[in-house]
Amino acid sequence: MARLFGRGRAAAEPRTVTIAQTGKVFDAPGKDSVLNEALAAGIPFPHSCTVGTCGTCKSKLISGKVREIMDSAIALTSEELRDGYILACQSIARKSLEIGVVGLSDMPDHMLTHAQGKISTQRALTHDIIEICLTLDTPLEYSAGQYAELRLADVNGPRSYSFADAPSNIDRRRATFFVRHVPGGEFTDWLFSADRVGTDVSVAGPFGDLWLRPSELPILCVAGGSGLAPIKALLEEANRQGCSRQAVFLFGAREQQDLYCLMEANAISESWSGSFAFHPVLSQEPPNSAWTGERGLVTNALSRLPEEFLQSCEVYACGPPVMVNALEDALREVRTGSQYFHADRFVTRIPGAAQSV
Repeated sequence: MARLFGRGRAAAEPRTVTIAQTGKVFDAPGKDSVLNEALAAGIPFPHSCTVGTCGTCKSKLISGKVREIMDSAIALTSEELRDGYILACQSIARKSLEIGVVGLSDMPDHMLTHAQGKISTQRALTHDIIEICLTLDTPLEYSAGQYAELRLADVNGPRSYSFADAPSNIDRRRATFFVRHVPGGEFTDWLFSADRVGTDVSVAGPFGDLWLRPSELPILCVAGGSGLAPIKALLEEANRQGCSRQAVFLFGAREQQDLYCLMEANAISESWSGSFAFHPVLSQEPPNSAWTGERGLVTNALSRLPEEFLQSCEVYACGPPVMVNALEDALREVRTGSQYFHADRFVTRIPGAAQSV
């Protein structure tokens, strides 16, 4: 009897990813990165930049095969590459995988939540930074310093913004974010063009690597622009819990008009249980102004801190990627390793625009 059908292509083998530390398994059909397929399955996978530069989603490939979207050598060392590490945000599963996720065991234990919300308040903090508060239809748990992804029905793709309030300060059905205007940015052009109170927003989270680690070591916090949001939340929460660790907080801005939340920062400084120093640093303040505080790039302020402090502190940073990268490079001149350095690097979607949060 003649065959009615040709040989054809065999059905594709179902692909899954198993996380070694937890035994959790999720489908990975290979249509998107391992990171995105994990997040779609509700797995709270460590990540930050999502573009292959920060290394937060670094994972050891125990078994299976992946295809790289972009060369992982940008964020991984030669030793890590030899040992089989991959970037989950830049890897597509070609076969079922087993991976060991580097930062997973230390992550705060919060359920990845998808919520619907409305913008309940909107107010200007500076000429180019707005605070928006969302009222959510379901509670969202997070740790101070983490961030969420916001989506609008008419805007392509999610936007990542850090929670600006310590979670113990608020109702879990409310979330506050600081948003900086990036001219030409689809989302921020829309937000800054009118009062958007009442607009529906989808929220997913929490994500991020900026939560405060339990330790007795000194703390160095560095914020730039709207990167103040997670640093403010982190310090507020630590202060509420009676933290007595030595702390230095550097807030970089361009001019005096770009400074905000100074009352909140000074309140933390005055009520902190241990030594706390707050230093706003202005990079473009006119030389003939009445400003008596520190000037220059915020990274230059490191040279005025005791070397003993810099060699022992834990660092928490958020701001323009160029600032965060310069800070990390400057610290490498006085100490080795990277386990002490915690940052979320947010990048603009606008080609050629200044990279800033």
